[in-house]
Amino acid sequence: MPSYAARWLARPTDWRRIATRVCVVCPWHDRYMETAQALSSSEAYTIAELRALVKSGGLRVPQFQRSFRWDGKDVLSLFDSILRGFPFGSLLLWQREAEAEDLLIGALHVEAPARSDALWVVDGQQRVTSLVNAIDPEGAQDPRFALGYSLRQKAVVGGRSLEEPLVIPLPDLFDFSRALAWLADNPDAADQATHVQEMAGRLNRVTVPATVMKQADEQTLREVFDRINSRGKRLNAAEIFNAIHGGPEAGNTTSGIAAGVHAQTRFGLLDDKVVVQAILVRRHTDITRDVHGEFSESRRRVSDFREESEAEAYRATERALVQAVRFLQERCGIPHLVFLPFRFQLLVLTRFFALFPEPADRNLELLSRWLWRTSAGADALGISGSQTDLRDMAARVRRGEESASVQRLLEAVDLSESPQPPELTVFRATRADSKMILAALWNLHPVDVRTNEPLTIEALAEQLEGETTPRAVVADLVPPSELEDQAPVAASKLISVLDRRELLTALDAQVDLGSLLLDETMLERLQANEFSEFLRLRAEALQGYLTDFLMVRTAWGQEDTPPLSDYVFGEEA
Repeated sequence: MPSYAARWLARPTDWRRIATRVCVVCPWHDRYMETAQALSSSEAYTIAELRALVKSGGLRVPQFQRSFRWDGKDVLSLFDSILRGFPFGSLLLWQREAEAEDLLIGALHVEAPARSDALWVVDGQQRVTSLVNAIDPEGAQDPRFALGYSLRQKAVVGGRSLEEPLVIPLPDLFDFSRALAWLADNPDAADQATHVQEMAGRLNRVTVPATVMKQADEQTLREVFDRINSRGKRLNAAEIFNAIHGGPEAGNTTSGIAAGVHAQTRFGLLDDKVVVQAILVRRHTDITRDVHGEFSESRRRVSDFREESEAEAYRATERALVQAVRFLQERCGIPHLVFLPFRFQLLVLTRFFALFPEPADRNLELLSRWLWRTSAGADALGISGSQTDLRDMAARVRRGEESASVQRLLEAVDLSESPQPPELTVFRATRADSKMILAALWNLHPVDVRTNEPLTIEALAEQLEGETTPRAVVADLVPPSELEDQAPVAASKLISVLDRRELLTALDAQVDLGSLLLDETMLERLQANEFSEFLRLRAEALQGYLTDFLMVRTAWGQEDTPPLSDYVFGEEA
């Protein structure tokens, strides 16, 4: 028999009336209700309903949400929990209007129309994306969502197990008509028809609990999202920053800024962490500060941009990044992000161009020297690309002091000896000195051997799409297996969009060999498989070229005087 209290709580109740009565003794109630920032309701959705919402554009993922992080094991674990009757979490959704847009939810492309009642996923994106894609024939083509149910193991399987007999793909198991068709095509599973029907029913009956928030503003959702981050897989700093400060517009997110910079420059997609650091270092040099209060009144007072809003900060950061990237490409000869020796160089330049969007041409020349001195003199100067390097260099760039900022940067990289070229016996695509070699080779304007026309930044960017290192555009002239110990490995490298076999097939005396730091003698040795002699000749050429290149780029021995316009000349006596 339920207790009196339990029976009383279960009765239909006019809670508004009771709340009003409580207010007689609880005067804080009205004040509390006035502060409520959202209304919410409890719902439950079948997987089919979630799929229909996604494919109709009724379910959206806010721009400030994290990207899809799960791999195949996570998705498999989710469906294993579902089919075994284990709890697998709930969703938090936000009901609000949505513009028409092209969406990519996992592997599903959706042309979503504008809606006034769209549901935005605040918490549960990984689960929703996994559920919908794994049971959809299109989504399940993606290896992350390719799962099946093994009638032998009585379990959800993925990977190579999908090729085993009596494994029904989840999209077929989910859809009764497809399940029947699968059984017809797999007569060995005829005695399992009842079990297939049972599991299909279980998959179709499962519901996903959800809380739908209504009449909530964007700031409330960011706060909710930030609080959710206190449990489960923690978000990284960039995701937290987006959650708290980003907006629904693409430009008001780190990924939106990265996409905007790449679209304008073809420099490659910046990592979210780098974009957050750009936003922070542009406003103040302490990049280790807590991001939660970035636009609070106290933080604004110490910012170099006190009056700007969050949206203005995002837009201004993109502009400064674009200007910094174009400077790297046009003045410094760094065509793509993966050729940049150190990321902090881009961030310091972003702060500089944010404070001085129209610098003197002489200061641009001096900034290029600074970049190449930090690259060529990294070992001698103790530069490793750390946050300390970023903080120390960024602190030298101060509002209202354009030329003085440049001079302070140069003082930090005062080389006591002429810059030495990198060691040629070591080459790794992730090393700063190896990237410096590639940047130097790029400044020879290497040709595409098929057309004998110089490679373009656009061609480079196309080949490097999705890459985090320059490996995709670095060809080996000598097979790695033919390299002896202490061989000048770097002398075997060449910038090309072709692999070694295609490259050597098209490489002949008609090609502009000089742009590839080759000559006819080297080519003859290479084609005769005289690899040791080829490497000796090219290493000699590369050593000489790098020495001259770095002397010119660092302007070793030249005066670093500021612009003449900075000098004030008095009247003649």
